[in-house]
Amino acid sequence: MKKILIFAVVLALLVPAAALADTEFSLGGYIKLDSYWDSTQQGKNINGAVARDNDQTFHHGNLRFTAQGSRFNFTIKGPEVLGAKLTGFIEMDFDSCTDVGSVSNAAGGQSASNSYVPRMRHAMFRLNWPCDTELLFGQYWSMFCDWFPEVAEDGPFQVTGIPTARLPQIRLTQGFAGDWKVAGLIGLANSYSTALMNNNPYSVSTTSGGDAETPQLQGQLKYAHDWWGKAAFFGNPIPFTASITAGWQRNIQRYGGIGGITGLNWVAYNGWMANTYLNPWMIQGSLFIPVIPTYTKDLTGTAHLLIQPWIGQGVNEFGMLGDGTNVFKFNYMGRGNVADVSEELLHRFGAMLEGQYYFTNQWFLNAAYGVSAAFDVNQSHVGSPFLPQYTYNAPLAQSRMNQQVDATLWYQPIKALKFGLQYSFMQTKWVSDAYPGANGAGGATLAPANGRPSDLGHEHRVEFAGFFFF
Repeated sequence: MKKILIFAVVLALLVPAAALADTEFSLGGYIKLDSYWDSTQQGKNINGAVARDNDQTFHHGNLRFTAQGSRFNFTIKGPEVLGAKLTGFIEMDFDSCTDVGSVSNAAGGQSASNSYVPRMRHAMFRLNWPCDTELLFGQYWSMFCDWFPEVAEDGPFQVTGIPTARLPQIRLTQGFAGDWKVAGLIGLANSYSTALMNNNPYSVSTTSGGDAETPQLQGQLKYAHDWWGKAAFFGNPIPFTASITAGWQRNIQRYGGIGGITGLNWVAYNGWMANTYLNPWMIQGSLFIPVIPTYTKDLTGTAHLLIQPWIGQGVNEFGMLGDGTNVFKFNYMGRGNVADVSEELLHRFGAMLEGQYYFTNQWFLNAAYGVSAAFDVNQSHVGSPFLPQYTYNAPLAQSRMNQQVDATLWYQPIKALKFGLQYSFMQTKWVSDAYPGANGAGGATLAPANGRPSDLGHEHRVEFAGFFFF
């Protein structure tokens, strides 16, 4: 019996060892220190709208130091299977602990000896065939996330021009005609936390929120060709590249109790209301242009321009932030004293622009601009004290436009070490004027003593970032 047990233990150790014989593991990632001063209570990612200037609660200096943005990953190379190369990728960071945000001003957890919570960013594997075919399974970037500006803050421009989204997915990519690629994705439909909820008085109950009836679908067509040389993107020379990406999903708003009208007073109405079907969609174009190119690995004197416009509705479902809620407009089709209300999604458009110039292989300058704006807003209906044919959801918490500018001087003496000094400016224009003090967005329906209404918020930041790549 003893010999059998020993044999069983040895066999148990040998089987996984044999299975892993053709598998290679490599560790990667970086250690990052962020240090920044800003003029409001923004978090490290600058991913919240700026509170109105008349709200002193949020407009005072804020100095932070954090290593929360550090991350690590494993790349796994497996054996060939079905004629394809098998690889996997797992990445973690420490962003499960929320940082201070300008609007919520929630506790950020940054304190002496604080332990940040690990978070899974990516966990995927893929099969690559020699015919330029790739099949991907797992949680990975959305197709909208091919291009990010090279700025100091984490999760850049989520409010002003860049979607940041990772979703469990199955993706097929096929190259053709040498320079072209077409890709399709089917994945988890996102459900932004406040995306599809009714607000009182239009719904007495917010039971169920919004549920997706379909997966999220994405498609992309990309063209890349070395016409006149390459320019650096995060230090890697790449050629002229153009792409168009589209995404769609269907959500259902399931009603709880619906309000009824008695004069201007709202009472609960428990009748059954039909579901409302909402269709978030987004279209994004991307254009990477080597303005001053290179034909070698020497980046001195090179420059690029990156242009990325987008348009859509309910764009929070694809990784955009900052507008409070996707449900923006309610349509009233009253029947007697019953408030039969259906929702429409917020319509937004925006863009990200980036220019970069290398003085030497070690020193380079990056400038980026992002904008996100609502359209189809009827200002005459905003803030109405009763339910008109069209009314707007939470107008005090809705932003009309967010803009951000970053200018960053980078120094990278070796591949493993990188330092950046950055100035950032961000502006939020809110849909409605508001008095200070009622909530994080600076909104109050009644004027406090000596209070003045405002619809603008401004944010200034100076940030230093240091990276050690491994």
